[in-house]
Amino acid sequence: MKIGKKVFFNIEEIVSCVFFTIMCISVALGVFARFFELSLVWTDELARYTFIWSVLLGTVVAYKHKKHIVIDALSSLVPKKVNTIIQIIVRLGLLYLFFILLKYGWVLTFQTWGVPTTSLEIPTGFVYLVVPLSSFLLIVYTLIELYQIIFKKVSKPS
Repeated sequence: MKIGKKVFFNIEEIVSCVFFTIMCISVALGVFARFFELSLVWTDELARYTFIWSVLLGTVVAYKHKKHIVIDALSSLVPKKVNTIIQIIVRLGLLYLFFILLKYGWVLTFQTWGVPTTSLEIPTGFVYLVVPLSSFLLIVYTLIELYQIIFKKVSKPS
């Protein structure tokens, strides 16, 4: 049960690492194939799409663990109550951005689902599915932070 719970709460990290590993193997395979003058056209496309997935899911991981870039010069100069208000406004702005990404990510995913990719011939919508998926996860983590700021009176949520 412990392992299942750990996997569930870290699924975005696991999937991002899997896509990153596939990307590295695909790039290495493509370079190796060119060395022997073999034509593996699908390796570039696979590397590109797995890069997209690993970056967007990696963004979720960075946000979840508070490892993203933060400009906190203003928060150290203002009183705690003002800082709390600033933190709430920032999170509300992020929620707005993530909802826009979610909405238009779904639109893009559904519009391109029937269009196959050039080499791999998978639905292009599958490539774009990571946009609404990562946006949804970012919304969840932002709501958790808002809850911590508002109800637990935490200036920098953990």
